[in-house]
Amino acid sequence: MLESTSFLYDNIHSSDMGVINCKVDSGLFDEGFLPSRTIIEEKIAGREKPYFTGFEYEPFEFSMTLFFEDGMSKNKRRSVARWLLPVYYKPLIFDSNPSRMFYCMYHGDSRLLHNGLEQGYVTITMRCDSPFSYTQYYSTDIYDLSNNTINGTEISIKNYGDDICKPDIYIEKVDDGDISIINYSDSGREFKITNILDGDILNIDNENEQIETDISGSFNYKNHNNIYLRLLPYSQNRLKIYGKCKIQFKYQFKLFQG
Repeated sequence: MLESTSFLYDNIHSSDMGVINCKVDSGLFDEGFLPSRTIIEEKIAGREKPYFTGFEYEPFEFSMTLFFEDGMSKNKRRSVARWLLPVYYKPLIFDSNPSRMFYCMYHGDSRLLHNGLEQGYVTITMRCDSPFSYTQYYSTDIYDLSNNTINGTEISIKNYGDDICKPDIYIEKVDDGDISIINYSDSGREFKITNILDGDILNIDNENEQIETDISGSFNYKNHNNIYLRLLPYSQNRLKIYGKCKIQFKYQFKLFQG
């Protein structure tokens, strides 16, 4: 990614800010390949071999060097500083790989190197919100299951990412009743909400385990089985949908390395 001289950050292109991403030293590009992780083990007295309990991943970090193409006047420096100091993680896309997106913001120290004549560059470290980068957003068509039968309707969604994907789901209920989504590719794991009113619109954020309803007071979390939908990585996920509704899935796939 660091070979790209131009990029889009917080929906503003680097060319509009008068900077380019550059490499100031010689040699090969040096950038992370896989997420940084630590092996978690538990040591027991009298046992030489520790028990392996899992991994702990660190959010992805990388350095950038931004050169001021047309000089770095005071106003230009202030403008770039405001751009690089958001209060939350913002999307970053390098022009050389537009299918890969990072959610990141400036972290740690930054340095301004110049010759005293308004020519120079800035070095910064960007820290991501997770160990992953992401694809662009995808969405399915809206499936009209207004006449769904008791046998349900099967659809298939392929997760092209390297990790579990937890999609957003839009549901417009038709007739009072329940909605159930079973992922037969995930050992029959079932997402289910009962007693939904006719015409209610639900927006389900499976990543953050949040459910919003369009009709005030029409949904209670006790009506949900507390199991959220997930799509297994790099595989075709066979979903069976029960209940009458109109439904759509939106998602971003997670990438270990782009």
